[in-house]
Amino acid sequence: MTNTSQLDELKQLFAQKIGLHIPHNAQGRFVGMLHERAALRGYVSLEEYRTFLVGNEDAGEWEEFARAFVSSETFFFRDHGQFDLLRFRLLPELITKHRHDKTLRLWSAGCASGEEAYSLAMLVDMLMPQRSDWNVLILGTDIDSRAIAKAEHGRYRQWSFRMVPAALQQRYFHMEANEWVLDERIRCMVTFRVANLVEDACLDVGPKPDSASELHDMDMILCRNVFIYFDPAAVSAVAKKLAATLVEGGYLMTAHTELIGSPVQGLESRLFAEGVVQQRHTALPFEHHHKVTTPPVAANAAVRIARPSTIQVLPSAKVRDKEPQVPLQAPNIAIELSASARTHADQGKYELAEQLCRKALAADPLMAAPYFLLAQLAQIKEDAEQAKEYLNKVIYLDHRCVAAYLELAALYERAEDMPRAQALRRAALGIVHTMPNDEKIEQYESTAGELAQWLAQWDQLANNHASPDINHVVNHVRSPQHGR
Repeated sequence: MTNTSQLDELKQLFAQKIGLHIPHNAQGRFVGMLHERAALRGYVSLEEYRTFLVGNEDAGEWEEFARAFVSSETFFFRDHGQFDLLRFRLLPELITKHRHDKTLRLWSAGCASGEEAYSLAMLVDMLMPQRSDWNVLILGTDIDSRAIAKAEHGRYRQWSFRMVPAALQQRYFHMEANEWVLDERIRCMVTFRVANLVEDACLDVGPKPDSASELHDMDMILCRNVFIYFDPAAVSAVAKKLAATLVEGGYLMTAHTELIGSPVQGLESRLFAEGVVQQRHTALPFEHHHKVTTPPVAANAAVRIARPSTIQVLPSAKVRDKEPQVPLQAPNIAIELSASARTHADQGKYELAEQLCRKALAADPLMAAPYFLLAQLAQIKEDAEQAKEYLNKVIYLDHRCVAAYLELAALYERAEDMPRAQALRRAALGIVHTMPNDEKIEQYESTAGELAQWLAQWDQLANNHASPDINHVVNHVRSPQHGR
C-alpha cells in the first residue's frame, strides 16, 4: 500500500526529472506502474525504487517510465487545420523572410516516431521543390530513444496514414514488406536527436550560433500534445526554453489549448482562423507601445514558392491521448469499451482493439463509433470491402458522421470510382454547412468551419461531375442491402 507522503514525493520527483504531471484520475495507474517498474528493477518496495531513482544519473529508467506512461501515438499531418496554416501562411512567410540568407530552421519537439517532422519536410518539399542553394534544418527530438530509432528508419504501417490522401502517400512513400517506406530524399531532410525537454542543459543555451547544439535560431517550433503531460512548473520552464531557442519573429505552435493561462515572456499570440500561434516578440527600437505584426507575404516576393498542389492535407482522426480506465460495472460500458478500443488501436494492439469493438457492439448494437474503428482496422488489413460495409453501417446509424463519408470517399477514390467519391465528399460538405462554424467535429481535431473550408477547396479542384444531393447519398446507404 502506498502512503500519501510517499506518493507525493514520487510525483514531485517525476515532475522534477521529466515534468510529468499525474492527474488525480491517473494516480491508480501511476502507482501500478511504479510497482511494475520496481519489480522489474528487482526492488521489493517503492522506497527502494525511489532511492534508486534519486541516485540514478542514467536517463534510461526515466525514459522507460515516460515511454510506458505517455502516449507516443501520432500520425502524418495530424490536425489538418494547423498544417494548412503552416503550408499556406506561416512557412511561405518564413521562406520569404529568409530569401536572402537562404536558411530555414524547423524543430519538431516531442516528435515521437517522426511523423510530424516528416510532415514538415513534405510541406517544405511542396513549397520549395528547387532548394539546392538553401540550408534547411528540420530537427526532430523526443525523450524516447526507441521512437527516435524508428523515426530514423522512416518506415510506417498504414495506421500512420489515416485520412491522408492516397495521392500524397504514393507521392512520398513506396510499399516494401508490408510497410510504407519514405523516399530517401525526404528522409535525409530530417535530423533526429534524443532530448529531454525538462532536464537537458542544451536547451538552456538560447539562440547562440556557437553552441554545439542545433537548438538555436529556430524559425518554427512544433511542440504539440506535449505540455498536456507536464506539471505547471514544467510547462512554464519548457515554454521559456523554447521561446529562447526561437529567432526573433519565429513561431511556436502547440496544440490548441496547451498554453492557455500560461503566458510566456517574449512571446505574443497571433490569431488565425486555424488557431492561435505564439510568435517571438519583434518590437522595433522606436516602437515601445505598439504591437508589431508581421506583414502578409507579398505576391511578388523574391523567392520561388511552389503554388499549392492539388494534393490536399486532409483532416486527421482524433486521438485519445490518455488510456481510459474501464470499470467492471458501469452504466456506459459500451462507451468505455469503445474508448478503450481506440486507445489500444493507437498503441498498435489491433486484435485487442477489434475484440473490444465487438464487445461494445454486443452491449450497444446501435453505437456507431465501434463500427468506425472497425472500418479503420479493416483498412489496415487492406480489406476495402469490409471497411466499406462498416462505414455504411456508421452512416446508417449516424447519418451526420462526416468522417464516415470522407473515409468512404477515400476508399472509392482508390477504387477509381471518382463520381461516387465526389458525391460522398459533397455530402460531407452539405453536413458541415448545417453546423455552427465553431462546432467540434468528433473524429477530427478541427471545427466544422475549418472542415468546410477544406472541403470547399477540394470541391473546386474536383472534376465537374453531376452528383446527388445529401439526401440521395444518405438514402443510398440506408437501403436494405446496406443496413445492419
